[in-house]
Amino acid sequence: MLAIPYLGRNGKPLTIRFRCLQEHNHRDFFHGKYNTVKDDIPRMYGVDSIHEAGDEIHLTEGELDRIILRKLGLYAVAIPGVNMWFGRHRRMLAGFNRVWLWSDPDDAGAELTSAVMRGLRSAKPVRRLPADVNDTYMTYGAEAIYAAFREEKAA
Repeated sequence: MLAIPYLGRNGKPLTIRFRCLQEHNHRDFFHGKYNTVKDDIPRMYGVDSIHEAGDEIHLTEGELDRIILRKLGLYAVAIPGVNMWFGRHRRMLAGFNRVWLWSDPDDAGAELTSAVMRGLRSAKPVRRLPADVNDTYMTYGAEAIYAAFREEKAA
C-alpha cells in the first residue's frame, strides 16, 4: 500500500489514506483500491495549495492527479473521490477567480463535474485529456497536460 498523508496548512498530519498498488481485483483480497482510517471525515487533499496559489487553483479527482499537477508547477487540491465533494469544499475554494476542474473522463467524473459546477461559479472543467491526469502524464508526458490546459484556457 502507498501511504498518502493528508497534511494541514501547517504541514502537520491530519489523517492518512492508503492506495493498493497491485493490479488485481481488490475485493478478492478483502480491501478496496483506497482505504481510509475508520470513521475519518472526508477531507480535501493538498490544502497547502489554497494558501500558496494566486487567483487560480486546480481541483482534481484523486490524490495522485493532484500530485502530478503539483509536480508540474500548478497549485492543486484533490477530492478523494466523486462522492466526496461537500459544501465545505466549495467554501474553501470560493475566493478564487478560477477553479480548473480535472475530473476523470468517465461517468463518475461527469458526476463530479456537474456537482462542482452547480456549487462553484468560478469552476471550469479541463476536458481535453484522453485519460485521468495521472494516466495521461504516464502515457503522454507533461506536455499533454500543459497542452490540454492551454487549450482550455484559450477556449
